[in-house]
Amino acid sequence: MTTKNLYIDKIKSILPNMVEWINILSTLYFVATLILSYEYQQPALILFFASTVLDIIVNKRYTTKWENSRWVFVLMIILYSCSWVWHIFEDCNSNLFFHSTDIKLPFLAFGIIGLFGKINPKIKWSYVAVTMLVSSIVVLIAMIVNNIEYIQENITSINEFRENIARFRGNTIHTTHIEFNIFLNCTIVACFVNIIDNPRKWCKVLFGIGAIVIYISLFCSEGRTGFLTSNILFALFFLLGLYKYKPKLIIPLVAVFVVLITALAMQHNRFKPELLNKEPRLSVWAEAIDLIKEKPIMGYGTCNGRYQFVERCLNNDVLKTNFWPGWFAKFPDYKVHRFHCHNIFIESTLEFGIIGLLIVVGLFVLPIILTKGKIRMYLFLFVTIFVIQGTFESFTSHYQIMLFCWIVYYLTTHFTNKRNSLF
Repeated sequence: MTTKNLYIDKIKSILPNMVEWINILSTLYFVATLILSYEYQQPALILFFASTVLDIIVNKRYTTKWENSRWVFVLMIILYSCSWVWHIFEDCNSNLFFHSTDIKLPFLAFGIIGLFGKINPKIKWSYVAVTMLVSSIVVLIAMIVNNIEYIQENITSINEFRENIARFRGNTIHTTHIEFNIFLNCTIVACFVNIIDNPRKWCKVLFGIGAIVIYISLFCSEGRTGFLTSNILFALFFLLGLYKYKPKLIIPLVAVFVVLITALAMQHNRFKPELLNKEPRLSVWAEAIDLIKEKPIMGYGTCNGRYQFVERCLNNDVLKTNFWPGWFAKFPDYKVHRFHCHNIFIESTLEFGIIGLLIVVGLFVLPIILTKGKIRMYLFLFVTIFVIQGTFESFTSHYQIMLFCWIVYYLTTHFTNKRNSLF
């Protein structure tokens, strides 16, 4: 054998392992950036998808056998494709359509890699959880340090802190409370997974402390849905654990948790009755539902549906009085046609009719149905976050579609390969 052939063989033996580790580091870099604004995510996205495709090719992780869990990835691709199929029959071609399809691109990207490839088995959940927890803690500390002078001079109560948290977060990482709180709640579940399954006791303790720290930060957030979700997650965590040992206590404890969560929610200044009574989402949902009644089967498409919906909202008497004046005063350059339904289920039905609703519901339900054991429980907890948030938010850049797709991709793909271990 020539020296050249020996050199080539050496490269061939090193390359698969090198690609694996590049993929691991790229994945962790990608996960860490999901708490930040999109401008910081771009290089991580390129590295993640490039290294994932390379890993699938070099390490021959492309799939040859059909697994039922892959129907989840089929649904992701269908959901993305719906916008383009319905667009054929629309009479508008605005930037709104392309903006919406850009936001939904993660469904297509993860649908393809999930359908045709397997995940790198060396990406352990402990790596992912540590990355998410460290990212969350570092950002929380940075927010305080970056605004410490203002906090010392002006903040004397939790409610005052909540009223200014958007300023602190904007000065530091330029994200909304929606995407920030979704990441924090996913971090809480990531900690729960380690508390349940990590074999090291000191890791369980550290992740338990981390979950509590994240919960406290959500208590201080101005986001109502994020705070409410964190309480529901802790309640579900205890109830799921109790079910194994004392199932008879589930019903009375559910009642206790409902009362407790309600009491905690009432401590949040944005849950005050006078604010809830003026909640513009009620009028927004009513207008969207009235439109859906006119075309319930096929919907209107992404572009036509949004235009008609916004026109109705602009002429809604309640929104004219309580919402639009303040909104335009705050955002004078706001493009009104980016206003949305604030509910992924209603919006999907408005755009694609009952077909869209079934696809979105399937996207949340199928990962749970098609997996088993603890993976099913973990997916249930993660999906709960996105279902609750989706009840009050549409598929926008704030909804963390990328994070949802990655979690589903990671856990369902791990489930299909029984040799893979989360730890």
